[in-house]
Amino acid sequence: MCWYGYASSRQKEAIMNMWQWCSGATMLGAILLFGLQGIAVQVQAGDFRYIKDPLYEEECGACHLAYPPQLLPESAWHNVMDTLEDHFGESAELDAETSAEIMNYLSEYSLGKGVPSRMSQMMRNLPEQLPLRITEYPAFINAHELVKEQLAIEQFDEGFLSPCADCHRQAGSGLFDKELLHPGYSPASAWQ
Repeated sequence: MCWYGYASSRQKEAIMNMWQWCSGATMLGAILLFGLQGIAVQVQAGDFRYIKDPLYEEECGACHLAYPPQLLPESAWHNVMDTLEDHFGESAELDAETSAEIMNYLSEYSLGKGVPSRMSQMMRNLPEQLPLRITEYPAFINAHELVKEQLAIEQFDEGFLSPCADCHRQAGSGLFDKELLHPGYSPASAWQ
């Protein structure tokens, strides 16, 4: 018989209380540890905050959604900024100072290799020659295949998915999560 069998009822109760307290403290500690680990992973993964730049919003957002810089790698933003004289069929040229300020902003917050973030999937399967259009990135195309099925179309017309806010309620805040889609989502142009 173990020593516990010889203990008085008061001693047994004290042992059980201590055992319960230790078990509870251990479980609480484990929960806190996993919670803190989750927070650390989120911070390391680049807790997404769309840092807006007033100049970028004014110049680029005047014609279309001022796309979050985290959607494209820096080299792609350089390609976009270097071709503003023919920006998808329009002239969007800027003076040198404005262009440099916007490029600095885009560079600082652009999507980076090896830097985990909510937009990291955009770095998957990149072709050697980066497309200028976000809608031509393999990860973007893959994420929107379901839209083709829902609308029963084989190919999107050029620019069909460009008005992000048609489907994504918080596109202006840089949030494109599936959970944040408009109810009954689909581009408005599909029904015209």
